Amino acid sequence: MKKVTALIFIAALFALLLYVVASMPTMGDADNPTNSSEVIKRYLEGAEEETHTENVITGIILNYRGYDTMGEVSVIFCALAAVLAVLGREKRGKIYAYTDRSGVPPSVIVKTMVAFLVPFIILFSIYTILHGEVSPGGGFQGGAIVGASMIIFTTIFGLFASSERIPQKVRAPLEGSAVIAFFVVGVLGLIGGGNFLTYAWPDISSSLQPAVVVWLTILVEIGIGLGGAMVLISILFSMIREEEEIAAAP
Repeated sequence: MKKVTALIFIAALFALLLYVVASMPTMGDADNPTNSSEVIKRYLEGAEEETHTENVITGIILNYRGYDTMGEVSVIFCALAAVLAVLGREKRGKIYAYTDRSGVPPSVIVKTMVAFLVPFIILFSIYTILHGEVSPGGGFQGGAIVGASMIIFTTIFGLFASSERIPQKVRAPLEGSAVIAFFVVGVLGLIGGGNFLTYAWPDISSSLQPAVVVWLTILVEIGIGLGGAMVLISILFSMIREEEEIAAAP
């Protein structure tokens, strides 16, 4: 009965989502209600000049909606705190992933390919983080790529090897990087004569304003990338703790 109820609920939700999607205006439609919004016009016409970021999306997320994004990274950090409060951190050497105890070793080909590709994936994530103000990407995307790479690595090599590459003593200080980066940039805005989280500082030369905005944006992107990556990895390692009951004791 539960399965039937679940299937009916999923089918009803799917039908509702299809109805909503079908009711949405087509992309590029001149009569789209959002085209008459003054906010959208301001974003599209002035974002690049006012935020000094070629990637308008980054300018909107980190500048116009900086307070909102700061709240989002705080929620992500709180999610990690909640997971750690319930599950605790991984105890290296005492808690193992299923892969660590499996009697079937991973394929040599798979291990070689993962060991070869993960460094390039992390290198790509660094590029994504550092170029978020001029190209698609940014801190959120780069952090997620690092987290995904460690999920792949842990799946093949196990928790013991993964936690050796990124130990807890390295992760813990960096987990709050995103929140700290926003706070630092916010305070610097006050010191520069503006409001909290103001990227343009009124008290400095106007010729320096574009460079200041760009470097503050990059600072926030790095904080989001580092913090996001460490949060995802710590949640992954903490949730693997459940495997303790599955794996047999040595």
